[in-house]
Order: sequence, then structure tokens, then C-alpha cells
Amino acid sequence: MKGLGKWPLIWMVLLALWALATRAGGAAVYYFSPDSAATLGGTIWTPNQFGLNNNGIYSKEETFGEEITFKSLHRKSDGAWLFSLGSPVLVAPAFEARTRDVIYYDYISIYKYLDGAAAGIPDDAGIDALFLVGADAVVSFDVPTNVGGTEYSPSDLVRFTGNTPSLYWDAEPAGVPAYANLVGADRDPLTGRLVVTFDVPVNLGGTEFLPGQLVQWTGSGFASLYADPAWPATAQLRDFSFVPAAGRVPGDLAGETPLTVSRNAATHEVTLAWVSSCGEADDYEIYQGTLDGTPGFYNHAPVFCGTAGLTSMTFSEPAQNVYWLIVPRNSLAEGSYGKRTGGAEIPQGAGACLVQQVSACP
Repeated sequence: MKGLGKWPLIWMVLLALWALATRAGGAAVYYFSPDSAATLGGTIWTPNQFGLNNNGIYSKEETFGEEITFKSLHRKSDGAWLFSLGSPVLVAPAFEARTRDVIYYDYISIYKYLDGAAAGIPDDAGIDALFLVGADAVVSFDVPTNVGGTEYSPSDLVRFTGNTPSLYWDAEPAGVPAYANLVGADRDPLTGRLVVTFDVPVNLGGTEFLPGQLVQWTGSGFASLYADPAWPATAQLRDFSFVPAAGRVPGDLAGETPLTVSRNAATHEVTLAWVSSCGEADDYEIYQGTLDGTPGFYNHAPVFCGTAGLTSMTFSEPAQNVYWLIVPRNSLAEGSYGKRTGGAEIPQGAGACLVQQVSACP
């Protein structure tokens, strides 16, 4: 490209694309808490900890007091936690949190996101699975529970709109046996399917699924989503929560606004500009790689791990031929880097800013 000053500069702009697909290779990125002490990745985990499983690589996210145990958890894209407790805890001086309550905690504020008493949940019931649909809490109970005159099994999922309950997912017609207790649930960011886990080995449609294994509901049956062969046979997940996905940056589909690149010859600066991402994204990363003449070779690394939410960035032009990738992010994960010509996802960059969680987007 001529007329660019001292150094030749080639821009290859790759935008994030995503099409709904089946998850490849059983990969999964999710938060979790075990029900008992368990050794994972050579480290002992206890029920007072929240961890992250990044495709079989475990890391600790939070450790609470030894007297605290959890029955459920969910993490929002802004980093706040929702959870229920394994036993009542006095959150002095504010309130007593009981096993039927959903607690909100963002490191500054703590309060009852769902007040079990106000919602009519009996005091002997505990919430052992939790996720959000919009602002509504979707929960499962650890025992058969009557709320508002309706009896729910330990594997049913109940949606609370405010304090009003309604059946979200009926376990019995789906084929879940009465001996099983659903102890974890969330929506897969990639497919939108319900994903669950159980407290005991359970036979569903002729297939045996184990505690700690993530099982997806296809709408007509069950299939394994993720199973770590190293998961201890004696341990359960005490719920799990997929890392919130950041989606993709539009640009290559018909009718979408492409990313633009401009150069200021006087200042030797370039400006990249793009449109907002789909998914739970509130910020963007810029990755840069060199064009070394090897088709299909990706060597990108981050030059900016955030743009303060802006959809443009101005910076000094590089001294070599480069390409850029615009990757959406939230406080917990980055999204899609785009796709190769053959349809596979472009790989994460060296020294990636965050763990990656890709979602289905229009």
C-alpha cells in the first residue's frame, strides 16, 4: 500500500463472526463449588470456595470463611455473585441468610436477591441450583417443596418473577427419575440449551450420567456436554455457572457496518472504528499480529485489553505489516475473535487478556 509514509502498512481486519454450532471437543468454561473436599488439578478444594474450570484447568476464584458452605451459585457479567448457602449464616448486622434465600454479593453490597420467606418458600427447603433469566431467578430445591400451592420435585426448575413462582422446567416428563436431585443448572451461552447436573449417577434415556458431569437437555432428550475424567467419583458439583459470554463484533454479514481503518499522515496514527457487540459485552480488546506471508497463520497478541467501552481507538501506526482483531469482552471473559475460512474459530492470542467464552449471536 503506497503513500503511508516511512513504513509500508497492510491492514487485514478480521471481525468477530459467530454461527450457532455444536460445541466442539466437550469444552466448557464455568464457575463451580464442590459439595465436599475434592482434589482437582493437584489442588484440594473445599465447599467454602468458588472455582473456575477452564476446559479442565482449575483455578480458585474466591475463598470464604470455613464455616460457610454453598448450595448454589451464579455469576453475573459485571462480576457480582448470586448464591445460596448450605446452612444459615448471620450476615451481621444486616440479616440472617437462610438456605431458601438467594444472596447478592458484589464485594461492596450484600442483600437478599430472592427473599425465600417473602416468596413463600418453606424454611426447610434449600436452593441447590440457580441461574438468571433476565432479572428472574430460576432455582431448584433440595427436597420436594410446595410453593404457592404447587408441589415441585427436587429436579424441577422454578422461575421467580419477583416473588411469584412458575414452573420453568418439568423434570418428570423429561425422563428424570424420582431418585435423582438436580443440583446445578445454567444456560449454555453457545447453544442456549439448558444444562444440568445431578447428585447421583442417573440413567437418562438409556445413558448413565455421573455427578460432576454437565448434561444438556436437547428438548427431546439428554446428551453429555462436558465431563472431566479426573473428577472425583465421591464429589458433586454444588451448582455451576457458565462464564458470561461476550458475543461478537458485527461487520462481515450482509447489512452490517464493517470496521473502518483511517490514518493521519501528519501524526502517523491510525484509527480503528467498529460497531457494538452482541452478547454480554461492555468493552473491547484489540489484538495485533504480523503478516509474515504465511497464509492462515495467526500470531496475534493484545495491544489493548480494553477501550473504556469505546468503539474506536487511535494509536501510533506500527512499524511493520500487521493485522488487527477486535474482540468483545465483559469483566470476566472475552468473546469471539472471528472465524477461519473453513469455519473454525480463530484461536485465542498469546497472553490473552481473559478466559474466552463464545456465545451464539444473530
